[in-house]
Amino acid sequence: MPYTKETILPFIERQQQLYEDSGHYAQLQDGVAFLTGQTIQPPVCTDATIAREMGVFVQLLKLPDQWDDNDRLVLQLLADPLVWQQCRDRFLQQVVPMLDTPGSASAIVMRFSYFTSYLQQRGCSTEDIGSILIIYSGDGNNFDLTPLKFTPLRKFLQDLIKSAEWQTVDAYLRTWKEQGWNSLFFRLLSKGHPEREMEYLEYVLAQPDKGFVNVELSRVLLQINTDKYQPLIEKSVAHLATLPDYTAQLCGYYLLTQYQPTQYQPLLLKAAYAYLQEYNSSMTSQAFRQQQMAMGSASTMPAPDVIAVGQLLSQERPQALRYLDTHLDERKYLHPEVFQLVQQELGNQAVPLLLKAIDNDYEAKYIFPLLTQLDASLYAERLWDFTLHKLKSVRTLVAVILADHPQALERAGELLQHKKAEQRLTAAQILCRLDTPEAKRLLQQALQQEINDDARDLMLETLGHTFEGEDDTTTAQQLVTFAKKRNKLNRPLEKWLDDSILPPAYLLNGTALTQDMTRFLLYRMSRVKEMVTDMEARPLLRLIDRTRSGDFAMQLFQLYLSRNGDAKAKYLLALAGLTGDDQLARTLEQAVYQWIGEKRLRMAEHGVAALAMHGSKQALRTVEFLSRKYRVRKSNVGAAALAGMQQAAAELGISMHELGDRIIPDFGFKDMLLPFDVKGDIYHLYIDQQFKLAVINNRQRKLKSVPVAISAETKEGIKQLGKAITETVKLQTARLEHFLVVQRKWEPAQWQQCFLHHPIMFVYATRLLWALYDAQDQLITGFQCHGNSSLTDLQGQPVTIPAGASIRVLHPLYLSSEAISQWKQRFAEDGIEAVFPQLDRPVAAIPPQQADTTLVHDFEDIALESTLLNKHMEQKGWKLTEGAEGKYVYTYHKTDDENQLEVIVEMSSIYKEEGFRYKLGTLYFVDKTKVRQRWSRNPDKETDDCLMPLGHVPPVFYSEAITDIAISREKVEVA
Repeated sequence: MPYTKETILPFIERQQQLYEDSGHYAQLQDGVAFLTGQTIQPPVCTDATIAREMGVFVQLLKLPDQWDDNDRLVLQLLADPLVWQQCRDRFLQQVVPMLDTPGSASAIVMRFSYFTSYLQQRGCSTEDIGSILIIYSGDGNNFDLTPLKFTPLRKFLQDLIKSAEWQTVDAYLRTWKEQGWNSLFFRLLSKGHPEREMEYLEYVLAQPDKGFVNVELSRVLLQINTDKYQPLIEKSVAHLATLPDYTAQLCGYYLLTQYQPTQYQPLLLKAAYAYLQEYNSSMTSQAFRQQQMAMGSASTMPAPDVIAVGQLLSQERPQALRYLDTHLDERKYLHPEVFQLVQQELGNQAVPLLLKAIDNDYEAKYIFPLLTQLDASLYAERLWDFTLHKLKSVRTLVAVILADHPQALERAGELLQHKKAEQRLTAAQILCRLDTPEAKRLLQQALQQEINDDARDLMLETLGHTFEGEDDTTTAQQLVTFAKKRNKLNRPLEKWLDDSILPPAYLLNGTALTQDMTRFLLYRMSRVKEMVTDMEARPLLRLIDRTRSGDFAMQLFQLYLSRNGDAKAKYLLALAGLTGDDQLARTLEQAVYQWIGEKRLRMAEHGVAALAMHGSKQALRTVEFLSRKYRVRKSNVGAAALAGMQQAAAELGISMHELGDRIIPDFGFKDMLLPFDVKGDIYHLYIDQQFKLAVINNRQRKLKSVPVAISAETKEGIKQLGKAITETVKLQTARLEHFLVVQRKWEPAQWQQCFLHHPIMFVYATRLLWALYDAQDQLITGFQCHGNSSLTDLQGQPVTIPAGASIRVLHPLYLSSEAISQWKQRFAEDGIEAVFPQLDRPVAAIPPQQADTTLVHDFEDIALESTLLNKHMEQKGWKLTEGAEGKYVYTYHKTDDENQLEVIVEMSSIYKEEGFRYKLGTLYFVDKTKVRQRWSRNPDKETDDCLMPLGHVPPVFYSEAITDIAISREKVEVA
């Protein structure tokens, strides 16, 4: 029976979203028509591109033992020769890992029977099938030679290979000699046909230019059974030495020396010299490491370079030192690990070699740290020579070390007068690192004469200001004059930017900006790498009359668009935001939404930042909304919005939450009322307990509706106002619920200003339960706010707010069940409806017996259809992190940025008859200040110091995380 439209529609909609920008979705329609029974015969593909697109339907396949009529339609679709050719790899990547899913014996037998039959119909031989399963299992790209731990796939492979006739075994060997080393095939071969394992090993070990594979395989074999494998390895090393393969020769003799030192020590020394003298040693060394990376293996073997130099130093040190000195003079390749070995072996004697290495352009970033561990008197004076080095990286590194030199201030001051900009920049780096009053004085003196912008910017970053105590007008004039003297304003900033045709921008005194002022703003804003205001541009920007400079800003915006969102031109967008009027803000807001819709997310990030830089209340409301809307999806846009809010708050000297309070629109209400005229009579609007507009007349009587005599214009205005209030309420409801979760604190004066004097927020004040905390963060009492602004506790007594207190939205975790019931009754008697779940909110306390544990295993019984689980978790603010390295391991994570915490719940894929599901696993909390890696890959979570004992997790964050997942049980089946 074909797929019904209802069952395949969600899949098709997902593909349509994926393909909406590529134009390929239409190519899938023939496949959709066949799968839904609209056509009887599968489409015949003659175009490789269309055939490749058919591979998308592979995702619909279930486990082979569960294949039904629908799956057979997909298989029939894939059977077209061209489609199979183009989609074979995708099919195998999808299905082979599924074969290892646990199941009954009969189901597993049926699974492999259906799968192999399908491949045989596609022309695959028995050997082809076995090799395919080995390749796509992903289990053989290592050197694990321990006995196999059986899974359904491995058991099938062992039986398949063990029962193979000699001709088939020959075919396997031909395939895997060509494929190269595979530990899974070797173990299967050793178990099924042990008489053939040496043939395979001998061929693998004899291959040239496979340095890491040869060495690591040889090491593991010798470790497992020295007597058995040593003759084989001696033979392969002798063979590779004749080619010559210097890496294999060196590492092979190094391994053999550990078992027969007398015999192989001379050969090892000879191989060490040969390796170092070999012209392409850098290439062989890099190839060795690339092979190691490809195998994903961290060998206990030293790198070839380290082996070679180590042998020279241990067997004949005097000759080795002379040789290394010559080697460095000739600038032959040495890996950075070698210099660490030299420093460890020679101690202070290594100083001349290390200095020579830096002189000869070896990687200074590795060598300088090694020098600093030695006697400074042996190298300190010599380091000043490196301030003249041709490489910026060397000069930058040496500046860090020279900042600790006893004469750093005097010598850097002299260097600051050097004729070359590179040396002046180095001097500035030293002085900036010193960060003393004397160093700052030198920088201040040099600042306005310095023509190198990198050096100036570094000075500015350290000084933090240019002119202290001056008014903006004088400061701006002086900065523009100094920039002109430095020849920074002689021509347009960009060849394509004709600043002479820009509309004028105006100062607050009514005069237009001069060309030099305009060029100064463009020049300084172009120096900023991020979307922030340049320090030197600020005084002039504060003098801009933004109400008259809208055309100037709009032209900058158009210039940015003409560059097609080039990141190098983002300073135009930033300057537009800093000089534009409200019209520019509206245009920019529309553009951001358009860029998000068009998936031009980098432009959207820059646009959001420019909106934040505009700084109007409406612009910041949009930015704040985007910071929450895109917290999970399109998170880069959300992060840019969050950063913009943080920057705007920092410039105002307030917290981001305080900024959020300030930008809540009051829509012109005064003392909770908004007057409007009806034929000469004054009526007032107010916002009722349902956040709806209500009307009172001049006798303070509430009317059922606005008077009928109202003008059409006023009526439309009230209608639009109602819509705006509704949108604001949506935003503030989500925001306040977030504050409940993160337990935001308000100082009493802040709380009163935000909630008791604002027409919308006052409604929230009366519909939420509040908590009063003392200066020691101990809960004093819960309280409610009444319509007359009075505050009372549970007993109805007035609440007095002591000095040093703070106010929060009360979380029910801190109330007894009795107190919750009493508050519910009080709110019901007063007719108060919750704006979001508060008193009815589920809670979870940290069990005392688990306070010292880090892992929670309570949710490992939850299995849910993937789309349903994704929707539920996203609604709760969790993000999905997909697995890595081809493994079906996923995690959901949720952050508490205020406390730098992250909660993670692991997840795995399972397959049931009704489809693809996610199964939840271990949950744990991470201290983000200690994070080093992604936690889903951490093999030893029990001992990791980044995991937080549950007793150290903030109780509300723990409760919210646990209940988010616990309530999903209502939607699941137990796995």
